[in-house]
Order: sequence, then C-alpha cells, then structure tokens
Amino acid sequence: MTNNDSVRAYLDYCLDQSGDPDFAVMLEGPWGSGKSFFIEQYFADRVDSARKGSPAAKPAIRVSLFGVTDVAEIESEIFAKAHPWLTGAPANIINAVISKAATFYGVSLDPKENRKLLQETMRNLTKRVLVFDDLERCSLPIVEVLGFINRFVEQGKTKVIVIASEEDMPAQQQEDYKARKEKVIGKTLRVASEPGAVLDIFAAELKIPEARRAIAAQRQPVLATFAALGRPNFRSLRAILTDFDRLLEVADSRLRASEGALAALLLYMLAVGMEFRSNGIDAAGLRSLSDDIRLRLFRREGPEAPERQRARVLTERYPLVNWQDPVVPPTSLAELFASGTVRATELNEHLLRHPLVVGLAATPAWRAMWGFSDLKAADYAKVRAELVKQLNERSIVHPGELLHVVGSTLRLRQYGDDLLGGAEPTTYFQAYIDDLGRADTLIAYPGLLDYGAESFDGLGYPGRETTEFRSILNSLRTAESAALARKMTREAPALLERLRQNPEEYAALYEAGPGAHNYGSLPILHNIAVGDFADLLLVDHTLNRPLLSALGERYRRAQHNKGLDAEKTWMRELHAELTNRLRLSPAPHRCLGEERLNYWGKEVLEWAASPAPTQPSSQALADDSVHGSHAAQ
Repeated sequence: MTNNDSVRAYLDYCLDQSGDPDFAVMLEGPWGSGKSFFIEQYFADRVDSARKGSPAAKPAIRVSLFGVTDVAEIESEIFAKAHPWLTGAPANIINAVISKAATFYGVSLDPKENRKLLQETMRNLTKRVLVFDDLERCSLPIVEVLGFINRFVEQGKTKVIVIASEEDMPAQQQEDYKARKEKVIGKTLRVASEPGAVLDIFAAELKIPEARRAIAAQRQPVLATFAALGRPNFRSLRAILTDFDRLLEVADSRLRASEGALAALLLYMLAVGMEFRSNGIDAAGLRSLSDDIRLRLFRREGPEAPERQRARVLTERYPLVNWQDPVVPPTSLAELFASGTVRATELNEHLLRHPLVVGLAATPAWRAMWGFSDLKAADYAKVRAELVKQLNERSIVHPGELLHVVGSTLRLRQYGDDLLGGAEPTTYFQAYIDDLGRADTLIAYPGLLDYGAESFDGLGYPGRETTEFRSILNSLRTAESAALARKMTREAPALLERLRQNPEEYAALYEAGPGAHNYGSLPILHNIAVGDFADLLLVDHTLNRPLLSALGERYRRAQHNKGLDAEKTWMRELHAELTNRLRLSPAPHRCLGEERLNYWGKEVLEWAASPAPTQPSSQALADDSVHGSHAAQ
C-alpha cells in the first residue's frame, strides 16, 4: 500500500463515520506536490461510487483561501458552491424576472446582501464535506482563518479537510499557527501524488495527438527529468506540458512528424521549464543558455563565472537533455514561458532548417555542418562537398550563416579537415567578404553582429573563442555596415514617396523590428535631401504636426540607439531649413510655426548636437571581442 493509499483509507474512515466530527483533517505537502490533484481525484472517485447507490449524492464543497482578505468572501464562496443554482447563469435570469418580488418578501438572491439566508446555509452543511485549500496563501491571519474553520467543526458538526503547505506559512505567523493548529487539526496527513499517474492524466488533457504520443514514448525520461530538480511541482509540470502542446499547435506540421525532434524538445522544455518556474533561471538567462553551455564545454580555463556555473549545474542535473541543440530557439521558449506567446514565423524559419525536422537532404549545408559530429561519414562527405561548392560560388551571403561556416571551418581544422584547401582562414574569408562587397550581395542584418552577439538561429558560433574568428567577425561587421548603408541609399526614395502618399506610413519612422520596411532603428533619412523632407514638414506655412511628432518619436528612441548617429548632421540641417522657411511665413503662421518648432526641436537638437562616437580601430574591436568573451565566461 502506498502512502496515498493510506491517506485514502484514513479519509474514508473519517468521512464514513456517522457521529459528529471532533476535529478537522489536514492534507500537508509543499507547493506543487499534488495535494489539490489528490483531493480532486479522491472526491471524484468517492462521488462516483456514492452515486451508484444514491444518485443524489453531492460532491465536497471546496474553497480556495488564496488571497482572501475577509471571511465574508469565504462564506460567499461556500454559499455559491452549496447552491450553484442561486449563483450561476440561471440565477441571473431569475433575478431579472423576480427581483421586485424577492425584495418585497425580504429575500435577496445575492448572498452578500442576505446575511440571514447565508448564516442558515452555514449551519446546514452537516451532510457535506468542506475542503479549504491554500491555507498558507490566505491574506488573513492564519489563526483567524483556523478559528473560522473551527466553527464548522464544533458548531456546525461539519466534516472539514484543510489543505496546506506548512513550510510556506508566513514566518511571523508560525508560532501562533502551531498553537492554534493543535486545537483545530486532529490529524495531519502528508500527500505526495505518484508522478506517473499524474503525468498520464495531464497528457490525456492535451489537444495535439503527437504531443500525447511523444509523452507516452518518452515516459521514463520525462519522469526522470521531472524528478531531477528534487522539488517535484505538479502545477509546473502541467503548465510546461500545456506549453509543449501549444508550441506544437502553432509550429510547422513537420515538427510533429519527427519523433526525434519531439523527444529532444520535450525533455529540453521540461528541464528549462522546471528551472524557470522555480526561479532557477529567468527569461534573459534562458535566451543565452545555449551560449553559456557551449562556453563551458569549450572554455574550461579560468574562474567559473555565474553563467558557466549555471550551465554546469544544468548539464549535470539533467543528463538526459540534449543541451547542445534544443530544436527550438531558446528565445522562442523564453517568450513562451514568460508571456505565453509564440512568434510562429520566426519559430518555423528555424525549424525548417533543422535536420531532425526536415531531414538532412533539406537542411542547409551550414546548418548540417554545425552538427558535424553527429553525421555519419557518407553524410558528412555530402555536406562537406556542398559547403565547399557554396564557398567557391560565394553563395553564402547571410552574415549569420557565414559566421557559422567560419566557425565550422576553424573547428574542423582542429579535427584535421581543411575545407579551404590550405588557405589561411583569415586571408580566405577577408577575400570572400571583399568579393561580396564588390558584388553587393552581402545581406544587411542590423543588430545581428552587435558587440556581444555570439549566435545566430539559436546556435552559438563554433570557434568564436579564437583570434581568427574575431578578426573575421570584425571584417564582416565593417562590410555589413557598408551593405546596410547601400541598402538605405536605395530605399530612401521609396520611403519619401510613402510618406508623401500616406500619413499612416509615418509610424515607419519610429517602429522597428518585424514588419515591412520599418526604419525605427535604421539610418536612412540622411539619404533624403533636406529640402525634400522640409517640403513634407511645412505645407502652406503650416507645420505637419503628425509627421513632426513621428520624427520626434524617432529621435527620442534614438537616445539609446547609436545606429541613428549618421543622421545627426542631417537633423541639424533640417531644423535650420525649417527655421529659414518660417522666417518668410506671414503672420500669424510665422510665430505659431516658430513656437511649435522650438518646442519640438529642443530635445531633438540636444540629441543631434552630441558628437557621434568615433569608430574603434580594428585592434580595439578585437580587444572588445576578447573582453566580451572573458566576461561571458
């Protein structure tokens, strides 16, 4: 007989006794240990059994004390559970029809307004069982709540079960609680639900069949991973499995078709989800977790920084998890755990490059080579040949993909395979980058190569700790900046036309991130002639206030965005142009315009007057990269 079987037997004994109760019974256990789940299952089974002999058998009245600030709230909740027909949707209809009659006879259907009816209900619960959950989470003093509960036992002769986590009782109330508890609680039973049974029930609740099958197929690894933290929490388990189900619902269907990808993702989500929900890692830590783990694997020298220590603890605590490749980008999981949202487009772009999801043949060569240690010899030869071909053709033009190729090339040299045919890597990739610049084929990807960036597509760059990699990265930064400048020059006329045609396009000046042609963080306006932009801002001697506001918002946000520094001179010239034009405006438009421009321009000119930071030298960039690497350790 398990411990929970003993608890069931004792509860049956107490609840089946015909005499009046002498005390309340407590079910005790830490948060998430399955107390609420146990009591739900216990009474569900008990009511089902009772209704076989008496269809009118009623369930227990269960009330949560979480956040309760007044005993009247508890009384109202008991009333609602005891008389659901007076408090649910039917009562709303009845109230609308007979409210006047009820008032005439002195009866209200609102339990808070009719203390007499409520008190009568409190005294008439002898054939019901009251369950008070979350005692330690009540906002009232615990002793006051226990005194209230004791009234049901001593005066109401009602059988009462209290559910609590004693280790989470407020420290300042512990002494008073212990003194009062012995007068109210006659028996304390410790509950710990069997994880396998709980897992099976939670899995059955999921919507996606593949999610349920993945859990069944990985049942033992899931249970081992769940137990690894040492503080099993069934609330967290249910939430993580629900997130897993949600992720599969929005992801490309090919993820659901891959048993290997589902198994790896499930265990990874369970491990990081348990850590996240127990405050072992926050969203920022989760986003950088893959990098931290690789830093630990490849940089064992030097003192162990907190990030590396966390990586070590996690890899040792959850040995069944594939920490090298979580299938889904950690950034997506961080967003899912923190806010419940998933960016499906970003998620699927990543998934459709993953070999476990689409198969090796459909996986880009750079992505397949990232995991070269998992490739069989024949597969490796195919991927190698394709990657060398793409390098010779200069067809790898995305900066993140190119850096992965650089890193893989450096890593493979350490294993005796030279993809470059004897060429020195720094020289080879400098020539490669120069060729992309001359052909203007390098893709500009703002923010990707910012200082401190260590990964692309959720995968850390191999070899990024080497001097060769840092040198190539600096060259690529310079080339990517030039590519972005050329791109902005090309797109500036189209932006100007958009602003001319549609005021709703003004938001593109300050909005950034996903979306068609948003320029909030991109330096583009200095490619537009000052006079042409001034024509949009001053029409018939009247300032275009919506456009002026959009421009102001752009530069307010630029206070912390050095990427727009290229527009500072342009902004000062634009302000001067508007000032000169307003001087030629007739009264009263001249004064009105100057007043509005001066008010608007104060903060903007302060930003534009500050000197733009000088670009660091190549050696300084390399030093920064070295320092950043050591800081990450």
